Amino acid sequence: MTSAKRILLWIGSLEDTAEFRHVTAVIQNSVELWHLPNVDAALQAAANSDPEPLVICLSETHPGQIHGEEILQLTSRWPLSKIVVVGSSLADGQRRSGPSVSGVLTVPWHDLPSRMIVWLHRLESGQPSSLADATTFRREERWLVDARTTNTPHTVLDLATQVRVTVAASTDTTAEAVSELVTAAGGTVEQTITGKPPIQDRADVVIWDLHDSPEFQLEWIRLLTCQNPRRIIALLCSFPRSDTAQAAMAAGATVVLGRPTDGEALRGVLLLAETALSATS
Repeated sequence: MTSAKRILLWIGSLEDTAEFRHVTAVIQNSVELWHLPNVDAALQAAANSDPEPLVICLSETHPGQIHGEEILQLTSRWPLSKIVVVGSSLADGQRRSGPSVSGVLTVPWHDLPSRMIVWLHRLESGQPSSLADATTFRREERWLVDARTTNTPHTVLDLATQVRVTVAASTDTTAEAVSELVTAAGGTVEQTITGKPPIQDRADVVIWDLHDSPEFQLEWIRLLTCQNPRRIIALLCSFPRSDTAQAAMAAGATVVLGRPTDGEALRGVLLLAETALSATS
């Protein structure tokens, strides 16, 4: 069994939601996953000898499914664990207007794997992450906090393994906007492309803002992957679906993120690439 620092407790059904099955399959590569169907089952199954979970994820298939009393019960049992709500696509509309559960961070399902990379990195090194942010923060406020955190000496990416990023988007305006977000997240943008990212590209990371669904770009994703199998490919799209996300990743994409884009999710992509570079240097 891994240490308590690397345990994630997932509470909620996995049988009826392909999105949650997809995301838990991805994150269990980096954490030990405990799964229980509801809060009562989690509390009953908990033994005093069990290690404290690092993060508790409450899955929400639709708005209003999780109640404040359940959060209090979990906090009383595991006072040191960080609690987040993971929302499906059906819960996404409410997420965009504010937290779905008072006092708890809400994360869309498609952003969770990338943000988990940042959480693990920062919690284990004693650095701040969104898990410590006020849950009333809007996306714009989180971006400002993220930018300040990224530019502090103790959290900046290792310059010895600074990743090179190519940004591609369907319009000049979008490409420039995404480039600014990548820079705010701590990345170094080497080139900005309007249209598809070039196949012959030496970038370590390709961040591609898609005008349409990933399913229409699978062949190009395969070509990018064949040209450089070690390159990180992050796709940005509106309202990702589990089937198209899985198809894109099967074609070679590393992650599929939602739009509007979260700074911590982008930073997770950069950390993933930085770790890969460090391992090969």
